[in-house]
Amino acid sequence: MKKRVLAALMTGMMSISLLAGTAAVQASEGDVYDMNMEIITYGFDDPDLGEIEDAVNEISVPEVGVRVHFVTVPISEMMTKLPLLAASNEKMDLVQSGLLTTPSMLASQGLIQPMTDYLSDSLIEKAGSTINAGKIGDDIYAYPGTLYAASTALLLYDTALAEEYGIDVPEKLTTKEDYEYLFDQVIESGMPQYAISLGDGVAAELSFGTVFDALGDVTYISNGCVMDVENGDTVENWYATDKYKETCELHREWFEKGYALPDSISNGYAVFDSMAQDQVFCFIGKCSSGSNVAYWSAQTGKELAGVPVGDGVYFLDTGSVMNTAWSIASSCENPQKTADFLDLMYNSTEITNLLDLGIEGKHYVTREGSHIVDYPEGVDAGSVGYGHTIGTYGDQTDAYFRAPLTDEFVENLHLWGEDNAVVSKFMGYTFDTSSVASEITAVIAEIGKYAPALNCGTVDPETTIPKFLEALEAAGMSKIVEENQKQLDAWLAENNK
Repeated sequence: MKKRVLAALMTGMMSISLLAGTAAVQASEGDVYDMNMEIITYGFDDPDLGEIEDAVNEISVPEVGVRVHFVTVPISEMMTKLPLLAASNEKMDLVQSGLLTTPSMLASQGLIQPMTDYLSDSLIEKAGSTINAGKIGDDIYAYPGTLYAASTALLLYDTALAEEYGIDVPEKLTTKEDYEYLFDQVIESGMPQYAISLGDGVAAELSFGTVFDALGDVTYISNGCVMDVENGDTVENWYATDKYKETCELHREWFEKGYALPDSISNGYAVFDSMAQDQVFCFIGKCSSGSNVAYWSAQTGKELAGVPVGDGVYFLDTGSVMNTAWSIASSCENPQKTADFLDLMYNSTEITNLLDLGIEGKHYVTREGSHIVDYPEGVDAGSVGYGHTIGTYGDQTDAYFRAPLTDEFVENLHLWGEDNAVVSKFMGYTFDTSSVASEITAVIAEIGKYAPALNCGTVDPETTIPKFLEALEAAGMSKIVEENQKQLDAWLAENNK
């Protein structure tokens, strides 16, 4: 398919439409809309990014009359870049509204606009009920980045170390004693690695199998949460719950017993980086369709295995659906054309593969009869000129994936969808934060001051949590919870739940 379309483009022929249920657009130069698309990076631009842009445009210009211009944004600047562009009247069109931000947060700041009137039936049908996750009121403000957004927590460990030092890893980790059994073995084995890293402490507690609905803010949990995702209806301050205190106390024990990497909060390494640098035996990560065991193995350069943490359920809520969402910026001058490109991205496997992997033959090579691809000869993850962006591009169902992922993974991709997950009762509820935007900003600032150290166990929860809760109260947490409860009650009544 790809070779036929590219060949047609090169010979000047009109390419067939890649959009399901829509006719191809043969756009003249005057009809082409120049669309700026946000690309989140790890802090550096891939050297071949311009080639990917050109290849995408060879398809998008004749198909939907859109010429894409990539605007790279380091993830460290993600929360500030869009407001700065808006303040300087610089146009943006298609933006990522998840990761370190939320659609509701961006909407409350006037940075994204409703996309309800511009989405095709094909896009809405493809998203299923998860389309509701991007709604604020009756309007859709964000489209799911991944259509298979369920996640679960796994303890990921280095199998080579486990074999070398005779570590007996439990089949499941549910109790404090399970962890101690494992970590004591690591300490007593004499291996130079620490048992575990808790990273920089940002939302570390979320990786330990505690299932709750963060009501939109899965990174900071600044909106409050509902602990019972199937039957509850009470919004609480997560940081005031017994579960949070118990988790902090557990992590404090790990720190004091020498289980946890002591400088993880300040060394600048993510948990998988610490694994890659032979600092730890294991870490606990959220696993999903985009970050499963094979993915983490590739990130660390280790052969990893994973065991379930907590209840081991696949969980799906509004926050997970919106984590890699796409939205149309308020400064967009042609939202329909921007939505047309989004439609193309989700219905064209060629566009998806270009944005995910790059150019066939240069950045990857295919295996006959397989959805799994490899690096070309003489190329590896460090030298490849493209493939280090952050985000999900299009429907992954028919896309290619890099080894060590397998065709079995592709065949089972649907397991990460809504039909196989514990779906939160509040799927589709979106907290309109506009009336408490300043309080949320202040609360997030206090969370940044206190939570990382608590999550990593470097401070005493008994003395620190009371100070933390006092600071949250002063910043307006109670007002946020009260407003969220009010809106949730109205939503539950309206939806007969």
